[in-house]
Amino acid sequence: MSVNGGTEEDVASRIKKANGVFVQLYPVWRNHNTSKTVKIQIFTTNVKSVLLYACETWKTTNQITRRLQTYINKCLRQIMNKKWTDKIRNQKLWRITKQKPIEIQTKRRKRNWI
Repeated sequence: MSVNGGTEEDVASRIKKANGVFVQLYPVWRNHNTSKTVKIQIFTTNVKSVLLYACETWKTTNQITRRLQTYINKCLRQIMNKKWTDKIRNQKLWRITKQKPIEIQTKRRKRNWI
């Protein structure tokens, strides 16, 4: 048993599962006829929901929050067709995609769960 009650293992599993969904949706991300707004909605409802499933029970640490945020930022950059060489700050990426930091989202879910 880990110190955080298996949270690290659960987060790693959730990232793998969310990545599986993200990969299945590659045709949507590459489709130039689909608007960015629709792509973000699809990402939120399909990928992010898988990623954050049962996050209310996690003991969140800075490391776990950073891992989740890194994965989400990577996905958002790919959806927005931003290469790693394109310099774009995370805050600007969140503003463009109308996303909030993952820390705020997990805290809101925990509060609603209680």
